[in-house]
Amino acid sequence: MHTGSTKYWGYLPALAALFLLISVIFTAPYLNFSLKGPGSMHAPVLISLAAGLLAGGLAWRTRMCLSGGFRDFILVRDTHMLSIYGIIFISALAANLYFGFFKFGFDKQPLAHTMHLWNFLGLFLTGLAATLAGGCPLRQLILAGEGNTDASFCVLGMLAGAGLAHQINIAASPAGVLINGQAAVIAGIFITGVIGYVFREQVAPITKGA
Repeated sequence: MHTGSTKYWGYLPALAALFLLISVIFTAPYLNFSLKGPGSMHAPVLISLAAGLLAGGLAWRTRMCLSGGFRDFILVRDTHMLSIYGIIFISALAANLYFGFFKFGFDKQPLAHTMHLWNFLGLFLTGLAATLAGGCPLRQLILAGEGNTDASFCVLGMLAGAGLAHQINIAASPAGVLINGQAAVIAGIFITGVIGYVFREQVAPITKGA
């Protein structure tokens, strides 16, 4: 592709987000809106937009990445991004306590279930995929907003995957994780692991006297 035209690709995520915002505001008929359940529980659009811009700005300014926090700690013992976990936890806890939404445990939480093994394996798959992609889902959204086309395609993949998971009934529900969802998680871990192994960086061995 001609280098003079590649810079305009960076504007596509912003234009797509603006198009989606307008569609939501005017309740476009090509969008499906949940009328009941957790999907219908959301703040007004303008409040959501303001909160999202604020959270996105803070995440961009701090270079926040949930998987990157563990990476930096393991590789160079840097705890900067890990400390953000504590800030998020304390903020969420304080807000839930203040508004009376705090509920300890998994019982009666929206979409929560008690199949803890599959909670762990599902998030393990998420972390493994985020590590290979170079950033957690939040980081991919921030990078897409900066005009990173690789991150933009990653975000599109997440959206397509979420839609497909509900279409073929592999998404979890309060009833738990169905057998086809369990199979999808195991297959995802296997495929992602193979990709990581095949495309791993080869480190040259250190020879004596070098």
